[in-house]
Amino acid sequence: MAKNLTIKDLQPMALGYEEGQDVTLEVLKRAERAYQYFHNKYLELVASGVDKELRDLLIGHDASLEFFVGRAREIVKSGYYYDSMGLFGAYLEYIDTYAELRDMLNRKSV
Repeated sequence: MAKNLTIKDLQPMALGYEEGQDVTLEVLKRAERAYQYFHNKYLELVASGVDKELRDLLIGHDASLEFFVGRAREIVKSGYYYDSMGLFGAYLEYIDTYAELRDMLNRKSV
């Protein structure tokens, strides 16, 4: 069971980034906030003993957020803020794991 995680909980975890957008300090800050929010929720849920399927999705989504933040940090540090292609793979991974988590939560709430 999803215990305390709902679809509404996913909203503050959204990156606020769209494909092709410049990778600015603001994008990085929003991504870091989303990651920190999700990571704290993830740790709380895993410690509470969620089922294996949900745990695996949480791990995957946590890793995708961490990867996105890392890539965004590298791009901002380099000064090539227009290098949205450098973030594209991380963004696609985030989209995939977000969709899987959302779909599972939708199934569990039916």
